[in-house]
Amino acid sequence: MRRPQTHIRLNLRSFGGVFARMSCTLVGTSGAQVPLEDGRAVILGRGPETGVADKKCSRHQVQYISYISSQLGPNPCFLDGEKLSRGQSGKLSHGGTLYLVNQNHPFKLHYSLSSNGRGSNSAQKGLKAADKTKGEREGKESPSSPTPKRSIRDFFSTSPTKIAGFDIDGCIITTKSGKVFPTAPDDWKILYPEIQPKLASLLKKGYKVVFFTNQMGIAKGKLRPEVFKSKVEDILVTLKLPVQVFVAAGPGIYRKPVTGMWNHLCDKANDGVTVDKKESLFVGDAAGRPENWAPGKKKKDFSCSDRLLALNIGLQFYTPEEYFLGWKRAPYSLPDFDPRKLDSNARLYDPPSASLTSIKTEVIVAVGFPASGKSTFFHTHIIPKGYVYVNRDTLGSWQNCVSACERALKEGRSVAVDNTNPDPESRKRYVDVAKAAGVPCRCFQFSATLEQAKHNNRGFSEILQIHFVPNFKDSQSETLYRQFSEG
Repeated sequence: MRRPQTHIRLNLRSFGGVFARMSCTLVGTSGAQVPLEDGRAVILGRGPETGVADKKCSRHQVQYISYISSQLGPNPCFLDGEKLSRGQSGKLSHGGTLYLVNQNHPFKLHYSLSSNGRGSNSAQKGLKAADKTKGEREGKESPSSPTPKRSIRDFFSTSPTKIAGFDIDGCIITTKSGKVFPTAPDDWKILYPEIQPKLASLLKKGYKVVFFTNQMGIAKGKLRPEVFKSKVEDILVTLKLPVQVFVAAGPGIYRKPVTGMWNHLCDKANDGVTVDKKESLFVGDAAGRPENWAPGKKKKDFSCSDRLLALNIGLQFYTPEEYFLGWKRAPYSLPDFDPRKLDSNARLYDPPSASLTSIKTEVIVAVGFPASGKSTFFHTHIIPKGYVYVNRDTLGSWQNCVSACERALKEGRSVAVDNTNPDPESRKRYVDVAKAAGVPCRCFQFSATLEQAKHNNRGFSEILQIHFVPNFKDSQSETLYRQFSEG
């Protein structure tokens, strides 16, 4: 079954706080204070931030965002007297109490007026008026002044025709622990001090900064989307820059190096502005670099997906060290198979003097790896000529395949056996059936040299080498196929 194409788009932009606003804090009875920001998800639970050591309280017990609390942990929390079970949400008002688990560990919600000093006087006056009105309503909820909705163009000096794309892990951040993978949601730090000023410089030059990240852990259930979203928001708060973020949360066309996230950005998430690929760029650490690619850099890159994404799109590519630190270009290797070089007009088989089908009864046995084009080839060129199709995927066992082959030959019909048949024993079964019926047996070998086919020959009357020649129903399918993908 084909897995669904999965991606998450996070419309996250941290603008450095240019407006005065109401600040919110959850205050515990132990004196612990958890600051909250409107629109930013905060995960609360057992740990030093809350001072809660109760093991009944999960480390990811509650998510709080924009006055809404959502239960995450297995044990219930309470909003005032209202019980929440896992997956349920409720609203918390000023002065209300959040009990982290089983009506224990209370935290009260407090509002206060705050300003970063850079907001306009009219904005500050408006907030003061709102604060006064809140007091007059005596306990009724008063949400903080919402940040005005803005277009992408409001944050760039020119229309965002130029995109500066970046991977996140290993490019913008690394782990504080020094581990390859983070040990906790807060196990991260900005990779290099040069990153923030470099990104700020790009914004001044009219680029839009966009993060593209693969997070397969979400699809595998190892990473909660809300936890990762909160982590990304914290990264943007640290950078204090406008950034658009795209997350591929599973396999499929959105996962780098396939271009689904980029295409979504260009088609649906750039305010209708056409992106100039010649002026755009991409930076990532999955660059196909070998061991010892630089002094002190002993490990080879785990992947080449970032470099291949840039190749698929047609963007200038840099590694983080090249772009942020000015290092010289590092050596790298691309995959052996390059889908861009396949010729759709190449000869289909060798020797060219052979015939794909016969007017006489025969058995054709395929030999080749899975996904080498066997099924497509048979259904396109052989089965329409009246051959009986024998395949283990549909018949269930090699015994059933042999029996189906015997029945067809008794009826005087030719047979095409579409299995991998990698060893002499599996091929001999059909050679013997053909000999018993007094008909020839031919081998169609896929994705291997003619010399290998001859080496594997065990009683076949002829060997044809079948080349993989792609044939596309439409231009979109061809474009997708000729992109590099994960091995």
